[in-house]
Order: sequence, then C-alpha cells, then structure tokens
Amino acid sequence: MEFFDDAVNKTKEVFDVVSKKTGEVINAGKLKYEIASVRSKVKKDYEKLGEIYYNQIKDGEDIPEEVKEIIADIKEKKDKEAELNTALGSLKDCVVCPKCGAAQDKSANFCNVCGEKIDF
Repeated sequence: MEFFDDAVNKTKEVFDVVSKKTGEVINAGKLKYEIASVRSKVKKDYEKLGEIYYNQIKDGEDIPEEVKEIIADIKEKKDKEAELNTALGSLKDCVVCPKCGAAQDKSANFCNVCGEKIDF
C-alpha cells in the first residue's frame, strides 16, 4: 500500500509542476498576442501618418493637428509594447533588447526583431 501512496504523491507532484508550466506558457502566449496586436496598431498608425504627411508635403501645408495626435498615439503604443516586452522577459527569464524592447532569449547575440547586438 505504501508503494501506491508514493506513486499517487509523485503523480500529484508531477501534475502540480505541469500545471504551473502550462500557466506560464498560457501567460506568455497572451503577452505575445498582445505585443503583436500593439505592433499591428502602430503599423496602421504609421500608414495613416505617412498618407497625411505625403498630402501635407504635396500641398505645402503646416503640420496638421491630426499628425500630432497620431505621433502621440504611436509613442503611447510603443511605450505599452516596451512594458509588455519587459513583462514577457521577466516571465520567461529573458533579456530585453536595448533598441526595440523585444524579449530575447538570454543566449541571443542579436535581437530577432531589429537585429541589434545584445551585450549582456
């Protein structure tokens, strides 16, 4: 009977470890999805900004208020992306790229997003 109890206890321990790791993977996945979403929104803002800027240059106008608002939105989203990358890095025990803020494996020599050299 002692053998059976030991087996049950070991099974519970394994289940606890697997549950913890599964939770970490799910949390990391959620953060990665949110980071990708923020990047996509920034890309759309850049496209809007480019169109407005082109029209401004073409017509020789002053910088419109709309451009200032989009620039502020991009900065806010970039700050959010950096914050999420920092959270992902601490969750996965990674390092953060000093240039773009992307979470990188500790063994990485270069950022897999922007190519910046990682010196840690």
